[in-house]
Amino acid sequence: MKSEKRARSAQAPDDIYALRKNSQLKEIAGRLFKNRIAVLGLVILTVLILVAIFADQIAPYGYDDQLLSRKFLLPCPEHIMGTDNFGRDIFSRVVYGSRISLQVGLISMGFAIIAGCLVGSVAGYYSGLVDNLIMRIVDIMLAIPSILLAISIAAALGPGLQNLMIAISIGSVPQFARIVRASILTVKEQEYIEAARAIGASDARIIISHILPNCIAPIIVQATLGVGNAILSAAGLSFIGLGVRPPVPEWGTMLSAGRQYIRDFWPMLVFPGLAIMLTVFSLNVLGDGLRDALDPRLKS
Repeated sequence: MKSEKRARSAQAPDDIYALRKNSQLKEIAGRLFKNRIAVLGLVILTVLILVAIFADQIAPYGYDDQLLSRKFLLPCPEHIMGTDNFGRDIFSRVVYGSRISLQVGLISMGFAIIAGCLVGSVAGYYSGLVDNLIMRIVDIMLAIPSILLAISIAAALGPGLQNLMIAISIGSVPQFARIVRASILTVKEQEYIEAARAIGASDARIIISHILPNCIAPIIVQATLGVGNAILSAAGLSFIGLGVRPPVPEWGTMLSAGRQYIRDFWPMLVFPGLAIMLTVFSLNVLGDGLRDALDPRLKS
């Protein structure tokens, strides 16, 4: 009987922690779903992700299927967005382009988050000379507009999908480093951090297990907004020839190909531009909604 009571008492804190965590998640989700604009952004983003996943089933044609006899067709039942200068179906290319744009945004932000968290954690936790050295380098990178930094890196590495993601991720690292460092400076002197040090926890364990989980909210918000900026940067780099190479259907590359027909054939620019606009809009409003939902000062 005593052993059973001890087991129950040991399990009780874990149960209380799990219930508290679930209640917090429900509270955050409730505040998020009360924001109709954020819900709209979530719905649009979900649809775009599903389109990217099932592009092979949704697109009626291959993204590089050419039929010169049917080029420059206006939207019609067979080609709901028309055809381009090579007779390729614009709708199919926009659908396949969602894969490229979302891939670039998500992967580049993933690398930027990992590198930014590492740099910001080291700078914020150790402070002193290490902090000054790291953050001065970050300040230099922040002094350069991210798109110019991405252009420089992409020009040095050359065009291509992998080089595009590398250029965008490097340009986004300073923002995450700043956010993580600021968050760590606010929590590293808390009592539970001192208790972890007192029981002999290593610096890496303290940062990973105790500090970073309390910095996750601003990271999530910045990541959501950053994916939209990454998609815009990818489109811009592809537009000037430093991104994905044709005939791969990336939205920026499609805009670049259609700019010479801007006065004569509008579908080549309007539909890829609308795809970029909807994607960035959904990510921005979702990021704003997450920021409001995760902010504890907004609790009623």
